[in-house]
Amino acid sequence: MTAKKKYVRPPRPEKVKHVASGINHSYKQNAYSYLHPSYWKRKLLHLLLVVPVVWNIYGMILVAIFSSGMQPGIGITVSLLGGMMNILHLVLTVMSAYFYPFSLYWYRQSWIGRFLNSMWYFGGFWAVIGKVIATLIGGILIAGFLAPIAGPMTLRQCRRKNIVIGEAKDFK
Repeated sequence: MTAKKKYVRPPRPEKVKHVASGINHSYKQNAYSYLHPSYWKRKLLHLLLVVPVVWNIYGMILVAIFSSGMQPGIGITVSLLGGMMNILHLVLTVMSAYFYPFSLYWYRQSWIGRFLNSMWYFGGFWAVIGKVIATLIGGILIAGFLAPIAGPMTLRQCRRKNIVIGEAKDFK
């Protein structure tokens, strides 16, 4: 009746096998290993446009949020809120720059991106050219502005599904 049975646990399977860089790591890799090299290098030129505009947009939003708390008579509150605003401003801009390639990929797959990129334009030649350029630049800026939110979500999806993202011409 006192039979001593030995139970053996089955081995734990790895949750994610990283094929993106050819190395089997236990959990995380560099975020840019989930991007095709020519894809993210091509998007560096976009950052020349995106970073200054996003810097200004975040600045306007943060001034609108924090300016009501900054009253001229209270020195320490103004300096604390101003310092916190500057740090938040810098963090949001750096996050936008880092996650921009992921956010641009998300934007092109999203409903608004497909809608804007498949619109038909009517009018004179220069009006149509202006609208196309405005749509392209607007899409880039939307992706840049939403990069702190959409970028980590897309990176998480890439890690979960273990995919490398890029454009069709990158994989030819």
